[in-house]
Amino acid sequence: MTGADPVLLSLTLPLASVIAILLVSIFWIYGRKNGADSKLPPGDKGWPIVGYIFSPFKPHPATTLGDYLNIQFSRYGKIFSIRYRGKTLVISADPEFNRFVLQNEQTLFQNNLPSGFKAFMGEGSLPFLAGDVYRSKKSLMVAFFNSWQIQSRFLAEVEEAAKAVMTSWRQRRQILADEEINKFLFNIAIAKAMGMTPDDPEVEELRKAFIAAYDGFYAVPTSLPFTRYSKALKARDIICSIVKRKAEDRMIRSDKMDEKENDLLWYCLKNSSLTSIQNICYEVVGFIFAALLNTQNTIALAIYLLGKCPKSLRQLRDEFKQNDTDALANLTWDAYKKMEFCQSVINETLRLGNIVPRLWRKTLSDVNYKGYIIPQGTTVMTHIAAMHLDPSAFENPNIFDPWRWLVIKKSNNWMPFGGGARHCIGSEIARIEIAVFLRHLILNYDYELVESDQPVASPLVKFSTGLPIRIHSVGKMTP
Repeated sequence: MTGADPVLLSLTLPLASVIAILLVSIFWIYGRKNGADSKLPPGDKGWPIVGYIFSPFKPHPATTLGDYLNIQFSRYGKIFSIRYRGKTLVISADPEFNRFVLQNEQTLFQNNLPSGFKAFMGEGSLPFLAGDVYRSKKSLMVAFFNSWQIQSRFLAEVEEAAKAVMTSWRQRRQILADEEINKFLFNIAIAKAMGMTPDDPEVEELRKAFIAAYDGFYAVPTSLPFTRYSKALKARDIICSIVKRKAEDRMIRSDKMDEKENDLLWYCLKNSSLTSIQNICYEVVGFIFAALLNTQNTIALAIYLLGKCPKSLRQLRDEFKQNDTDALANLTWDAYKKMEFCQSVINETLRLGNIVPRLWRKTLSDVNYKGYIIPQGTTVMTHIAAMHLDPSAFENPNIFDPWRWLVIKKSNNWMPFGGGARHCIGSEIARIEIAVFLRHLILNYDYELVESDQPVASPLVKFSTGLPIRIHSVGKMTP
């Protein structure tokens, strides 16, 4: 074996030294830039230049924060900063700061959802608007929600949708709860959005397209064939084509429309500022996504958590029976309002399950907060899940304990529906849907969890196998 070439060694060693010096310099400069002299909240910035890529959002049980965030909060407190994919990200579990962020939207902060949401919901949908355009469209949606007459007609419509879905269970002993909840909510949403019924042949096609689109929200944005993102884009095109066709049909026969149709298409066509087909598509698609995602996950989590806590399941069934003069009759508004423990179950599910674990905002200018300076253009994550799982606010925060809400009437750490200008305008509607579905399930069936399907945040909450449950008829009540 011959020895190393002295000429090659004479070139390689100095080059290696230069590279080493450059790397050390980069680390030193980066450390200075993000160290003690920085007025950002403290934090571990990760690798030079890129920072972190995956760590903050690794899949983890939905009722926990995951190892990464637990470590960061224990090290740096309730507000810290990192470099995430090359950009500064401030993460907060501080209730005071989070309310400051949400209440100062459109003055100091703006909504900053991940790009995948915009690709599927459309840049003209409500979450991506600001200023006068946002206020105008929000007022339209508030008027639309108010037209549902929640205390009478809407409650009855939700009851009928629950009965229709559960009627199909009569000859079944096992169901995928996630799938059945999705059908229930989609039938309500599609009726309110476009006046369609489950008998319409396009309804099932639309439902499956929405599921595929939802699956691509956080997928890596690549259009290569057979990727989740590519499939989601195709699903979006199917949705938009059906919505546009329905809108065009309404416009053709606009002289024959009246308020009896009372769906979102009618409201959009009635409003002169939303007459473009593209804008109508944005509104309808955004509305259906909003009606499905969080409420579906909440109902599934409630079924899961109740299944793990037989005592709470028994008490909820007792309350449902006590508040119904006739168990076969539709739920009345008065009976619904008396269901205190049911509302406690919903509150605890929203707290522990963390359906919306985080909200994204971006600074519109430099923000000075208690000595920290957060530069313009910085993304701020108000971490709702961290507030909900804070042991200083909730005793034994990782335990499902709906009874705590019989004592707690208000908590600054509880923000399941957001806050400020973008507080969820459909929060009461979602509560009604959750309560009605649980009522029909629990009065009709005993159920048990079939396998150890755990709710996982990845980052949206989901059950990997669709939450299979085994059902058995109970009592004399039939759907």
